[in-house]
Amino acid sequence: WLPFSGHGLLDMVSDEKDARGYLQALASKMTEELEALRNSSLGARATDMPWKMRRFAKLDMSARLELQSALDAEIRAKQAIQDELNKVKASCISTECKLQESEKKNMELLTDIERLKKETEELRSEKGVKHQDSQNSFLAFLNAPTSALDQFEVTDHPPRSIHTPTMRTAYIGSGLSPKAHQFVVKSFNTPTKCNQCTSLMVGLIRQGCTCEVCGFSCHVTCADKAPAVCPIPPEQTKGPLGIDPQKGIGTAYEGHVRVPKPAGVKKGWQRALAVICDFKLFLYDVAEGKASQPSVIVSQVIDMRDEEFSVSSVLASDVIHANRKDIPCIFRVTASQLSASSNKCSILILADGENEKSKWVGVLNELHRILKKNKLKDRSVYVPKEAYDSTLPLIKTTQSAAIIDHERIALGNEEGLFVVHVTKDEIIRVGDNKKVHQIELIPNEQLIAVISGRNRHVRLFPMAALDGRETEFYKLAETKGCQSIVSGHVRHGALTCLCVAMKRQVLCYELNQSKTRHKKIKEIQVQGNVQWMSIFSDRLCVGYQSGFLKYPLHGEGSPYSLLHPDDHTLSFISQQPTDAICAVEISNKEYLLCFSSVGVYVDCQGRRSRQQELMWPATPSSCCYNAPYLSVYSENAIDIFDVNSMEWIQTIPLKKVRPLNTEGSLNLLGLETVRLIYFKNKMAEGDELVVPETSDNSRKQMVRNINNKRRYSFRVPEEERMQQRRSMLRDPEMRNKLISNPTNFNHIAHMGPGDGIQILKDLPMQRSPYQFPHHHSRLISSPSNFEHIYHMTVNSAEKFLSYDSINPAFSPPPRSVLGTPDFMTLRNLRPQESRTVFSGSVSIPSITKSRTEPGRSMSASSGLAARSSAQNGSALRREFSGGSYGAKRQPMASPSDGSLSSGGLDQGSDAPTRDYEREDSDSPRHSTASNSSNLSSPPSPVSPHKTKSLSLESSDHVSWDS
Repeated sequence: WLPFSGHGLLDMVSDEKDARGYLQALASKMTEELEALRNSSLGARATDMPWKMRRFAKLDMSARLELQSALDAEIRAKQAIQDELNKVKASCISTECKLQESEKKNMELLTDIERLKKETEELRSEKGVKHQDSQNSFLAFLNAPTSALDQFEVTDHPPRSIHTPTMRTAYIGSGLSPKAHQFVVKSFNTPTKCNQCTSLMVGLIRQGCTCEVCGFSCHVTCADKAPAVCPIPPEQTKGPLGIDPQKGIGTAYEGHVRVPKPAGVKKGWQRALAVICDFKLFLYDVAEGKASQPSVIVSQVIDMRDEEFSVSSVLASDVIHANRKDIPCIFRVTASQLSASSNKCSILILADGENEKSKWVGVLNELHRILKKNKLKDRSVYVPKEAYDSTLPLIKTTQSAAIIDHERIALGNEEGLFVVHVTKDEIIRVGDNKKVHQIELIPNEQLIAVISGRNRHVRLFPMAALDGRETEFYKLAETKGCQSIVSGHVRHGALTCLCVAMKRQVLCYELNQSKTRHKKIKEIQVQGNVQWMSIFSDRLCVGYQSGFLKYPLHGEGSPYSLLHPDDHTLSFISQQPTDAICAVEISNKEYLLCFSSVGVYVDCQGRRSRQQELMWPATPSSCCYNAPYLSVYSENAIDIFDVNSMEWIQTIPLKKVRPLNTEGSLNLLGLETVRLIYFKNKMAEGDELVVPETSDNSRKQMVRNINNKRRYSFRVPEEERMQQRRSMLRDPEMRNKLISNPTNFNHIAHMGPGDGIQILKDLPMQRSPYQFPHHHSRLISSPSNFEHIYHMTVNSAEKFLSYDSINPAFSPPPRSVLGTPDFMTLRNLRPQESRTVFSGSVSIPSITKSRTEPGRSMSASSGLAARSSAQNGSALRREFSGGSYGAKRQPMASPSDGSLSSGGLDQGSDAPTRDYEREDSDSPRHSTASNSSNLSSPPSPVSPHKTKSLSLESSDHVSWDS
């Protein structure tokens, strides 16, 4: 060792100190710089917004902009609608003003017309014009030299004035003194027109009156308007034919034609007299032979006021059985029959020549046009409708019926008494299987009386039996051989009586609350066989041949006749025996007595109260009364009369119709197809019966209820309904109509935050080297629509929409979606896996376990979306696999607990897939595209299944491997 000198040691120590100080200064400087850097870095982080917050802000701003644009569009649309509404209001106001001005002008013109009419009448009366000027310009084509047409004209006023000063002047000038007519009531054997008004004198007997001196014939009501001088020259007795368009009175045209025989055109034609009178077409049968005269019985009547009235020529295809040379001479007249458009009354008429046919068609069409132009009031009362399906076998043998309420009717037929619920297609049998002849409802006593059985006994059933309950009925033992029954109130409604008619005897019963519900109070002997009876004001009115008698029901008293023997104007009824059809109590002081030949008005003492009588167009078979309208049934039609005004207001051209109840609201149409007809009263408030839609092609059948032998249902059998369903489901368009849209979405579980996402989070998962960030699921939107949802019933899923029955061979090829980083690539698909991928549903076996943000959820219709995370700075990737998920999928209770709809996903094996398909097809619940992997399931009626790409916002391409 070399000794160090003291100077060298000091220099070394000094250098060491300098170096240490330098190092300390350098360290402090670096520390300060690091602190400054740290402080500057922390300050920048505090002020900068994180990426997530910026992203949410952008999304919120975008949503606000979309909402603002939608609001602006809605405001503009509302403004446009408001402007349009203002324009419409302005146009309506201007139209109303114009309408008011037009109405004012019309009123002024009508006033001028009335004034001119009065002036014209005055001038004519001063100048002594015989007849009003005819307006036949519209029938210029009828100027051919035909005897009937030479008299034809249509007038705007009555064709003959009440007074004829011309005739009176002629007699005064010739020195003859005028005499009064000697009118007597006469029965005409052939159709005869009134010489005063030119209308037909319709009726079977006593149709009008004739002057014994000059032979002037007219209606009884026209006798006062007839010319005041007698005799009238023969050339003056026949006034010109014409119709008053204001009143609809007069005859326009008449002539002989041919109509098909009852068996049809194939059997030939028969002669008939056709008359166009009072805007109606009358047809009278004429026997074969040159000297034959038409009968006074009207065979058919067609009212031109009918909405469906039309006249047209025919084609050869319309009358295939007619002679070829006759086709140009045939025309058709059509009118409505039932309310359904397919049911119309059509008459073929064969004219004598083609020129004659043209005249008939022209006259009918022109008169129909005039009728529409003058807008004569529609006086029809009843609208005939089919009350129930004609395929119901009970209708064919129906003998009587009654309306219980607006949804139920009682039918009595060969098999017993039945209650039909017309809206529910339910039928209830009441009582035993004995034939029911008549039904009488007694609502005050809660009873229904029927004539039933071979011996025609009267039985009383409680109203409770109409509901299908097992109840006892009460048989009136003394009523064997009953012909008719009627019930009514006596003692001002305190007592209900039931009267039973048996030939010349009437038994009267009091209905009470005793064990047998009835008590016999009176027995009445009638002069003849009882043909009709009813209860009027505490008295029983009984009709027999050529007479009506009233018997007191309470207390003793002698009966009195409604045809007074001292009234000689009514003696013709007893001189010519005629059947009593019905009687109508118009008021306490007046009655209408309807016989088979005529109807007469009498007072309470039986004396004639009105000079005019009701005339029947054809021989009546029965009458029904529903105040104030009287329905008279004949073989070919039903004629409706107003008993107060005595007007013939409507003709319903239905053949072989008979009433089933006393009011005439239910009727039986006995044609090839027996139908139950309901006459709807247009004048009444509301419908007495709700009429369902009917069809002649219905395949419904009566099916007995298994639990109740008295209850039946009228429906299509299950086997036939299944066959119809199969045939409809073979047609895709029909199938889409058949499968209904979902009515609610209670069966849909939304896999958002909560229990649903918790179930998915608990499912096993497999990690992959690349995992999705945990907040990817937050940005999956809620479902915006449900177009992918279709409704599937048990039958459609199990029997018609199974995998093998629709398309067993369908197998879409695997494909991959390549493109931008926003799409996931599907690859490495095995052939057996391609059946499940793109099948219209995706099962998500695993999902991140991190709790999603409230308000964000996954959707069954929006696909899968993933977002990158900025909180932990790491990118994770998770592999979706179906191997472990398929095992936990089976026991799920909800169809949406483990399944979300999207583009497609492999399940790893075919066995669980088939099992789950079987489970879906048997499920009775509403199925969605998300809970069925079955490739054969039909597409939604609204939105077919489409293969969708699954988008990610990550730039990494992810592959799905099983």
